[in-house]
Amino acid sequence: MSEPVRPSAFLEAHDALLLLRSRSLSVGLIRRIAATPEYVRHDRVRAALVLHPRTPRPIAIGLLPQLRWLDLLKATTTPSLPAPIALLAERLLTQRLAEMALGEKITLARNASEGVVRALRKESSPLLLRALLDNPRFRAEDALDLAEREDTPAAFLRLLAECPRFRDRVDLRRALAGHPSTPPQVALRLVLTMDGPELQRLLQHPSAPPLIRVASERRLAGDQYKEGPGSPVFTS
Repeated sequence: MSEPVRPSAFLEAHDALLLLRSRSLSVGLIRRIAATPEYVRHDRVRAALVLHPRTPRPIAIGLLPQLRWLDLLKATTTPSLPAPIALLAERLLTQRLAEMALGEKITLARNASEGVVRALRKESSPLLLRALLDNPRFRAEDALDLAEREDTPAAFLRLLAECPRFRDRVDLRRALAGHPSTPPQVALRLVLTMDGPELQRLLQHPSAPPLIRVASERRLAGDQYKEGPGSPVFTS
């Protein structure tokens, strides 16, 4: 009996990529492509195998550590991939952050999955935070975590305060106004947007700077403060 013909005998890597574009490609042929060294040495073939919905899980998991960071990003955000593969891709991508250039991290921040967002929010570059704010997976909870951290730089806090996405979050507004590193003019603008109950809670903030406490107390005691039905509010 003659030996079975190997795919590499009649296919180039480009042809393997074309085959892998088919969502209905047989599992048998996927296995043969993955077992052919001439194919899997190519970055694009490895990525196509991992991202194919019919690739057996052990094959995809074995190839994940060999992917480029951009391909790992695709794996974390491709809905058709099984959760264990996406989570492993997320963990690998997070582990690579230390060796990535700032420009790469900024590109990553705009599209990162929730797990990678949590890792990126620990970075110190305002440019990176600005990119994170463009990512719909950066949630109000992520913003609040940054606003409550003692070591968050002033530039970060200013960006958070100016972000329209979180403008209506009372807890974030209070955390930013009470943070000792928030630029005073930014914190004072936040105080001007607060009603009576918010100001009372801000005065209970353990780290609120003296300037912000004085401004809050003056607003509470000022002529513009009026009692009305329900919660007290400030008139504009």
